[in-house]
Amino acid sequence: MRFVSLNDRNYKSIIEEFPINYVQNINQTKKNKLTWKGLTLMKDPMTLSIYQQVLQDLKPKTIIEFGSYTGGSALWMSDLSDCLQLGCKVYTFDINAIFIEKKNITTITLDNYNFKDYIKNNLELFKSLEHPVLVVEDSHENICEILTEIDKFLVEGDYIIVEDTIDKSFYNEMLKFLEKTNYSVDTNYCDFWGMNNSWNFNSYLIKN
Repeated sequence: MRFVSLNDRNYKSIIEEFPINYVQNINQTKKNKLTWKGLTLMKDPMTLSIYQQVLQDLKPKTIIEFGSYTGGSALWMSDLSDCLQLGCKVYTFDINAIFIEKKNITTITLDNYNFKDYIKNNLELFKSLEHPVLVVEDSHENICEILTEIDKFLVEGDYIIVEDTIDKSFYNEMLKFLEKTNYSVDTNYCDFWGMNNSWNFNSYLIKN
């Protein structure tokens, strides 16, 4: 079955079978070498290819990313969306100010702990989001509240991807969110290259 409850999934991964020096090399390479148009991309190669498939399948009209870093991920997703002729808008949030010179990308400087107030002051923006929506949580700060607040504006079939749940503390924050919301794990993406063979364990989520 493709769509399952998180309760039906174990916190395990084929990555555990990889040599530790190989995993460390992937981690260092994604942080220090992998770029898009000169901007750090910060994606392991398995995750990168899965995103490519998600964008083709979901055809999002809106991408909301938390954790811009230098903007490489937002720019890459926007460029790929352009190649697929999706007409997609990208909103990327980060505590540090960045600027990406592309008309369909909006960069927003914000502390995650102020996100609830930001929504109150920009309610029409969130009410008018075009669907399908893809939400990417890659900031690792205030995860549960961020996802809880953005969930109010999502509809059935929208997706959330929580990055780096290979880190158990981030995974546990995701669990807190899922305890009070209705999402299924999309095993097609989680297990695309083998069980949880990306840095994102059990965290390709579709809203029911």
